[in-house]
Amino acid sequence: MDNTTDNLRISALGGFGEIGMNCLTLEVAGKILVVDCGVTFPSFDQPGINIIHPSFEYLVSRRDDLLGIVLTHGHEDHIAGVPYLLEQADLPVYGSRYTVGLVEQRMREFDHLGRLNAHIIDVDDVTDIGPFNIRCFPMPHSIIDNRGLLIDTPAGRVLHTGDFKLGMRGPTEGREVLERLREMAADGVDLMICDSTGSQENEISGDESEVTDTLTSLVEETDGRVYIAAFSSNVERLGALGEIAKNTGRKIALCGRSVITHSKIAAQTGAIRLPRQSVIPVEEVQNHPRDRTLVVVSGTQGESRSALSRLAMENLRHLNVESGDLVALSSRFIPGNEVAISRTIDRLLRLGARVVHRDNCPGVHVSGHGSITEIEETIAAVKPRAFIPGHGTYRHLVACSEIARREGVPAVTVLSNGEVARLGPDGLSTTEERLPVGKILIDGGSGVPESAMRDRRLLGTRGLLVTSWIATEDGQPVSEIDVILRGVTSDDASPWLCEQIRAEVRSILARMTPELRVDFQRCEEAIKTAIRKFLNKSVSREPYVIVSIYPAP
Repeated sequence: MDNTTDNLRISALGGFGEIGMNCLTLEVAGKILVVDCGVTFPSFDQPGINIIHPSFEYLVSRRDDLLGIVLTHGHEDHIAGVPYLLEQADLPVYGSRYTVGLVEQRMREFDHLGRLNAHIIDVDDVTDIGPFNIRCFPMPHSIIDNRGLLIDTPAGRVLHTGDFKLGMRGPTEGREVLERLREMAADGVDLMICDSTGSQENEISGDESEVTDTLTSLVEETDGRVYIAAFSSNVERLGALGEIAKNTGRKIALCGRSVITHSKIAAQTGAIRLPRQSVIPVEEVQNHPRDRTLVVVSGTQGESRSALSRLAMENLRHLNVESGDLVALSSRFIPGNEVAISRTIDRLLRLGARVVHRDNCPGVHVSGHGSITEIEETIAAVKPRAFIPGHGTYRHLVACSEIARREGVPAVTVLSNGEVARLGPDGLSTTEERLPVGKILIDGGSGVPESAMRDRRLLGTRGLLVTSWIATEDGQPVSEIDVILRGVTSDDASPWLCEQIRAEVRSILARMTPELRVDFQRCEEAIKTAIRKFLNKSVSREPYVIVSIYPAP
């Protein structure tokens, strides 16, 4: 622990070298401020997992030194880890009204609302949290109430962009953001921590008005029902869809839990308000002509239980797709989800829908993250003395660091999760220290250890064989040996293979010494090994094998 005020320690428990799970720590004078606390989502090789949050081992070990969590915005990869951290540490949470509203909803789902000590920070509010003096400022992104942070500490001034874009279009769009950054940085910025997600994108991120224009044209030229799949958190786009529905004479309905939740919180906080006369419950959509309805659905990434996927599977109450309908995916394809999205699109096309998405209609979505040019402009406006790229895969971090070097930033450091940088009188430097980091995999409401995940992968890829029996005093089976096969071979072949395994177990037991047969633990391991060899030789399979022997009563 560094109790001096001369050095600011910077590290990340998540989000540095990966997309999602953002959790940054700033430490000065022995006190720790957490910036964002998010989750990421499971990959195909993590069956049964709902979400993943960072390991909080380090924060819990320093529980008495924690000052609070400051949230930049309300995306899941920045806020959804808060309930899990508050289970282990009691600390205040700071954020905008909309962001805090989303956290409150999360806490209700966990029945943890009583644990939330929330503080609203409005734009330009200056808040002292221990040795950290924090000013929030607006930054454009794909969610409302997005904030950058200007953090003054005894060891120097930090400007944290949060996730951002400029959306530059024409001579003025985005320029007001740059001017504000120049004003805030006029007295100097010792360290800039910058969103790196768009650091390999050449095309300017674009402005939401472009999407509104594109969607308006699509709706106007459609004779059937319109379905729009959009990121639920993009309530600005949801508000625009409400206006499009009103202006084109359509009723609008919301379908999907996340869409309804975000719209509800946005309305409660005054962020958006859909035109009342145009909104109808999804149950009433069928009572209106198809050319007079617009339905916003969740599920842009082809999630199996989402509204869009169920619509494509013809398994969604009150709604169906017919020839002449339009389905617009007003979103980007997140890497790793391409197969699921493609499958959903194919099914919608088979139902006769016209399906548009960013690949065949670029204007249907704009990115929430700034491109190379936007990052360059932002760095040029701030003119930081030191620079750390954040929020991105390692290739994003490296690409962003190269942009900073090209812009002439004197000190640039790329950090991975757990690595520690120090900002002090001599500038920015790295240290040999490593914080404990890791991922906590959540299935339902509890964590799943990596050993259990290994077992799940084996079960999912190899299948399962369970054999058991009751043994006499000399270790021989009292009666039939039970064999269960799952995912190993076809249903037709299973009875034959089960009988072959029973015969093999009897043969192995007959060859064993009495001493080995009555030592159930050693006997189980020996038979498990023998069965694996037998299956590999006989049917070229290596399933997960469980052997259980029970003593006779």
